Amino acid sequence: MNKAGALFISSLLVLPILGCQSSPNRAPEGAVIGGAVGAGIGAIIGHQSGETGEGAAVGGVLGALTGALAGSQMQKQPTQTPAVTGAVNQNQMSIQQIVNMSSQGVHEDVIVDRIRLTNSKFNLTPEDINYLKQNGVSQKVINAMQGW
Repeated sequence: MNKAGALFISSLLVLPILGCQSSPNRAPEGAVIGGAVGAGIGAIIGHQSGETGEGAAVGGVLGALTGALAGSQMQKQPTQTPAVTGAVNQNQMSIQQIVNMSSQGVHEDVIVDRIRLTNSKFNLTPEDINYLKQNGVSQKVINAMQGW
């Protein structure tokens, strides 16, 4: 088998592994890295027996398969910005946190400041408002929760 043929066959075997960018795991990256490393090692080993091209092709295919297998076990981290993904505020306070602070005697101004500092947004239903009032949350805090 000549070098061009080995390279062509190895690339045909690797392309289906690569998948697409929307893949939830890192199989494509693993396949590329594994293929490159495998091809390099295969070329070195193949060179010793006078078959550099074939060694690179076999090493590349085996490396790509191994890399894809390893990468498929690793989850991708989100790369989009929060504005694009509509990500939720990581500091968002919960209704229960507001109730807890109020029942612990935290001053309403402190609670309101905390709501604003954390950029917490609430979509309060009438039931939520009743719950807050029944648990001693002041109207000032409820107004801040509603964005008033």
